[in-house]
Amino acid sequence: MVDGMLALHPGRSVSLLPRAGGHAWAGLLTDWQGTGDDHVLAHVQTDLAAIDALDHHQVWLSTVGKLDDEDGVTIFAGRALAQDDGSLLVDGVVRLVSERRRRAVRAAGAKVRLPDHHGQPGATLAATDVSRGGLRLAMNGTGWTYDEDVTVTVELPDAATVTATARLLREEDDGDVVLELDDLAEIDGAAIDRYALTQVEETGLTTD
Repeated sequence: MVDGMLALHPGRSVSLLPRAGGHAWAGLLTDWQGTGDDHVLAHVQTDLAAIDALDHHQVWLSTVGKLDDEDGVTIFAGRALAQDDGSLLVDGVVRLVSERRRRAVRAAGAKVRLPDHHGQPGATLAATDVSRGGLRLAMNGTGWTYDEDVTVTVELPDAATVTATARLLREEDDGDVVLELDDLAEIDGAAIDRYALTQVEETGLTTD
C-alpha cells in the first residue's frame, strides 16, 4: 500500500487506455513511487508508438492479477508524460475501481440488437451490464431461442456501436441471459472499456 492506496510492484504488466479515444497499449511497470498526499508516480516501459500517442493525455492504467486470492482487475487514472529515457510517466495516479473475478470493468445502460430469427425481426434489449468480455440481457420473459452463436450489435449510450459474436453462457433463474463476446476487435473492446470507466467515474463507484 502507498498512503492507503494499493501499490503495484515493478515487473507488472499493465494496459494504458487513452480517455480521448483509440485502442489500449500494453506496457510494463518499472517503478511505482508514492510522494505523499495520495500522489503516485508510475513509470511504464512501452513502445515508442504508445509514448507518442499517449504523451500529455489522460489515461486509464489497468492491471489484471490477484485480489485477496481471487483473479480481478484494478483500474487507475492519471496523466501520461513522455520521459527522456524513452519511458512513460503516469502522474497523479489514483485508484478508480477494482473488480474481483473479472478481467474488465462493467457498466449498465447499453442496448443490444439481436439478429432476425425464424423470419421474425430481431429484438433490441437492455443490457443490465456490459464489458468487453460479455453482457447480461434482460429477456423480458421471452427466453433465449437462438440455437447457435449470433452476431449482436451493442449500442453504447455514448453513441459508439460495437458488433461482435455472442455465445450463450447461461440462463439465469430470473430469465436473464449471460452472453460471452467473441471475435471482438481491440478498438471495439476499448470502446466498451472507455464507456464503462466513464460510468464508474461519473457515479463514483469503487468496487473492492
